[in-house]
Amino acid sequence: MTAARGPAVVLPGEDGSRPGMVDPWLADPVAAATVAGVDAVVGRDVAAWWRDPATAPDPVAAHLEVVVAGVAGFRSLTARGLEPVAVAGHGVGEFAALAAAGALPLEQVVELVHWRAELLSLAPRPSCAGQAAVLGPGAAAIAAAAVAVAGAGGPLCIAALDAPERAVLAGGRAELAHAGELVRAAGLELVRMPGRAPCHGALVRPVADHLAAALADLDWSAPALPVVPNADPVPTRDPDRLAAALRRHLTAPVLWEATAHALARTGATALLEIGAEPLVGPWAAQTVPGLPVRLVSGPLPPAPAAVPGPALAGSVT
Repeated sequence: MTAARGPAVVLPGEDGSRPGMVDPWLADPVAAATVAGVDAVVGRDVAAWWRDPATAPDPVAAHLEVVVAGVAGFRSLTARGLEPVAVAGHGVGEFAALAAAGALPLEQVVELVHWRAELLSLAPRPSCAGQAAVLGPGAAAIAAAAVAVAGAGGPLCIAALDAPERAVLAGGRAELAHAGELVRAAGLELVRMPGRAPCHGALVRPVADHLAAALADLDWSAPALPVVPNADPVPTRDPDRLAAALRRHLTAPVLWEATAHALARTGATALLEIGAEPLVGPWAAQTVPGLPVRLVSGPLPPAPAAVPGPALAGSVT
């Protein structure tokens, strides 16, 4: 798929959430209007809520801010002339991608993300289960081998395949500890992800079941540009395919490495990550080394076409 050429936009998930990350976008009228619309849905000044240090441990606030910042930034960039060839979001960032592309109304996405974050309290607590990243060459193969052995006695699965040197495991505490021994014996690292629910596996099936009714009530439209879902990493503008992928979102692995390849095949000449710090863009760059990756953390000057690299703040390569 190479009919168009230009940048693709990538949006981080909960790992990319930072208090106050939406604030730089408030200087742009389009982004500020997006945030004001969220105020009306949530019933409070969300920017003030998000920058309050007391809300930092609240997963509802964190998930909402990273999603809304992604949508606000996307709308700001496209209003100033950016013409992306595709968009993708990692984890909860997929909801931002769907709203940014116009596949779902932002108000429905805000309500859904709010509900999803609250429902994650039904998942096993971090003291009992969680996630850990396998880091190093051949991470996917080592993670799969660890699941085959350590997962024999309890829940353990691959939750994400992010890059050639990064895979994520989700499972019970004992199973993750056993996996850690196996991963380290293979010469790689296993790094626990504090406070993370064991998303993208069987342990969050109760959350997915509770969320099913809300997913069934969404108002889908054909998006303005292709979206690459986490569970089905194929660029598509088909609302039915996007809806089917979203129904699998919480229990299927995040296939970000495959997403990076899919974005490259769309004709993407660069990846623009809308976020506070480089995260999912560099994972994609590790997968497709020749694809430039740039971070955009706030409004850019108007541009009639694709935004040139030197004008992008916080560029990473």
